[in-house]
Amino acid sequence: MKKTKLFYTDKGYSYVKCTKEDCFSWGGLAICDDCSNNFEEGYLIYVLNRALCHKCFEDWLKRSVKYDDDLCLQRENHIGYYNAHGYEILDEEKKDV
Repeated sequence: MKKTKLFYTDKGYSYVKCTKEDCFSWGGLAICDDCSNNFEEGYLIYVLNRALCHKCFEDWLKRSVKYDDDLCLQRENHIGYYNAHGYEILDEEKKDV
C-alpha cells in the first residue's frame, strides 16, 4: 500500500491526490470521471466515488455543498474506501469531520 496524506475540502469532504500509476494499480485508466480527459495527477474523492483531473476538481470545489448525511457516511467508510484503492492513510490524517 502507498502511504499518503488525507486532505479535506472546506466543506469537510476527504480526498487523496493520485497519479496515473495509482489509477492503473486499482484498475482505472487515469481518465477524469467528469471531462474524460487523461491526467497525470488527479484527485480520488470518496463522497463522489470518482477520480477527477485538476480542472474538474477545482470546478467541483466551487459548486460543492456540505451535506451532513454525506459527512456521516464518510466518517464510517472513507478510510476503508481509500485502503481498497491501495492507500494507507497516515494515522495523524484520520479525523472526524
